[in-house]
Amino acid sequence: MTEYPSLVWHLKNTQLFEDLSDAELEQVSKITPYRHFEAGEAIYRMEDPADALYFVRDGMVKVSMYFPNGKEMILGLLGQYDIFGELLLLPSERRPNQAEAVTDTTLIVMPEDDFQTLLQKHPRIAMKFIQVMSTRLWQAQQWQAEVGAFDAPARLANLLLRLANDFGQPSERGVVVDLGLTQNDYAKMIGATRETVSHCLAQLLEFGAVRRRRTPISVDVGRLEAYLEDQNQEV
Repeated sequence: MTEYPSLVWHLKNTQLFEDLSDAELEQVSKITPYRHFEAGEAIYRMEDPADALYFVRDGMVKVSMYFPNGKEMILGLLGQYDIFGELLLLPSERRPNQAEAVTDTTLIVMPEDDFQTLLQKHPRIAMKFIQVMSTRLWQAQQWQAEVGAFDAPARLANLLLRLANDFGQPSERGVVVDLGLTQNDYAKMIGATRETVSHCLAQLLEFGAVRRRRTPISVDVGRLEAYLEDQNQEV
């Protein structure tokens, strides 16, 4: 069995609870158990009851939407200490998206009723939660603007830059993004086809922004930034 530092220690490292005292965190820890998910296992599905808030202890989570035609749009990838399931307070009380473990993942789970009580008792947490929601809204608006303003290679370059900054590991060949993502996964994240992503990777490889286009992909962060700067000047 994997040994973890105390739950209080993990809660202290999350954005929502970083300002609470140790005594307050001890109380919170009593209602936030760990839960483990295997790679590929659904944490919740679309239209499931919105009954909990989640914090990533370790591993990686994919948040997606599925459409009636069967197509999937990947909304984001979340890593350690990220929060998700924050739409549990919407009036519909149903999940508008799906969350799935990309790798073996351990989550800290807070039931909705306990979270609502916590918000009432601790206005500081309520303000932090508003900040989280505002950030997610801004990110969604930013991504929508990019989809409308840039072509597929620029959207892919921007995605790779974000993944490199969030999950990349420096190496002799650049920054390695080893998330097990396929070209089809990248396509689902930028609103394109797998064939388009393949052409985009070839273009970015020629520019020097991508060093290796097969999994695990390797990128040059500086060249990615330069490529996006060139695209911004053309818009």
